Amino acid sequence: MIVIMGGTSGIGLESAKYLSTNNYNVLIAGRNNKSNSNIKYKYIDVTDENSVKDFFNNIDVLDGLIYSAGITTSKKSIEEFDTEIFDDIMDVNVKGLMLCLKYAYRLLKKSKARIVVVNSLAARTYSQFSGIEYTISKTALSGVVKHLSVEFAEDNILINSIFPSMTQTPMLVQNTNKEFLQEVEKDIPLGRIAQPDEIAKAIEFLISDKNTYMSGCGLDLNGGQFLNG
Repeated sequence: MIVIMGGTSGIGLESAKYLSTNNYNVLIAGRNNKSNSNIKYKYIDVTDENSVKDFFNNIDVLDGLIYSAGITTSKKSIEEFDTEIFDDIMDVNVKGLMLCLKYAYRLLKKSKARIVVVNSLAARTYSQFSGIEYTISKTALSGVVKHLSVEFAEDNILINSIFPSMTQTPMLVQNTNKEFLQEVEKDIPLGRIAQPDEIAKAIEFLISDKNTYMSGCGLDLNGGQFLNG
């Protein structure tokens, strides 16, 4: 089974749909299920250790874990830095991943599983649209993946990241307008925003048994906005 944290919206949900149509057994997890899909759902609050513990204690087999849970905040002056907002973002974006790995570890080890962390272009450069808190949290995820790829190697657990730029999810369309998206596309060498299935295909490779040797890697999916060749 493939578990997707934050699988009820955005890239997580779009990836869940893609994997499900390609015969993967998928479970989406999050605090609110507004996905309107037929994919199996289970509640979890990744910031609550007891919730995470209970979640994984009730799972028997885990072949792959995709961590797509994340929140953000709007950009503002450093003079308006708010510790409460910072803590909330770090709790979901970073601590949540650590708690999931803590309690999923026995299952991941047993199945020699694959892990994919959904990072962001913000960690490669900076965030044009979100606050510094978001950029800090996403940069921290890179450290987690690099460190644990070495620790997990002896267990044959592979852990990797993807670094997508803005993606054409329903959430993006609902919270922006056509003019804004056209301006964004001007900064993308390929001249368009990523489609969800383009992100999902990369995730599918990393989470599948086709990936036998990649660990500690980060795949850049940004239409040429960040060059890492």
